[in-house]
Amino acid sequence: MTYVVGSVGTDHHPFPRLLNWIALAQRELGFAALVQRGATPAQPPLETVEFIAALDLEAMMTQADVVVCHGGPGTISLAMRCGHRPIVIARDPVFGEHVDDHQQRYTRRLAAEGLVDLPANAQALLELIADAPALADRVHIPYQTSVESADRFSDLVTQLVTGVLPRRRLRQRILLRRSL
Repeated sequence: MTYVVGSVGTDHHPFPRLLNWIALAQRELGFAALVQRGATPAQPPLETVEFIAALDLEAMMTQADVVVCHGGPGTISLAMRCGHRPIVIARDPVFGEHVDDHQQRYTRRLAAEGLVDLPANAQALLELIADAPALADRVHIPYQTSVESADRFSDLVTQLVTGVLPRRRLRQRILLRRSL
């Protein structure tokens, strides 16, 4: 039986659309699921928990056949590190699911690069979950290993200390200070 793990992240905005779509797909396909629902009210009979510790979520994603998640970069990258091409439902500010459309813009870019699937509606989600074995063949993990990341960080620090990295222009420095 297919096992689906879902996550809406930890944002304080409810995200019932993600739960509704997974619940509908579960009724139609009969898979097992567990969804981390955050501030979203439970939707029985869909099995949900409010929050999951990061290590537990990672273990669950590793065991899952399919991961369905919100458009947060941390959750998406976790799903990819666990070997998945996640199915992503980006939060939409029009529905009060977030304050802006950054998740939609970010996930469209990832989808254009072939890294995630973006269902436009519940039926499209159902079809993606039904095709779970085919999804497994399309997983692509673009992340560096820990050693490669450490080496890259070391190179950047060396460039910074030796003055090789270009200084930010005044406008860039001012904008950076204002954002802090």
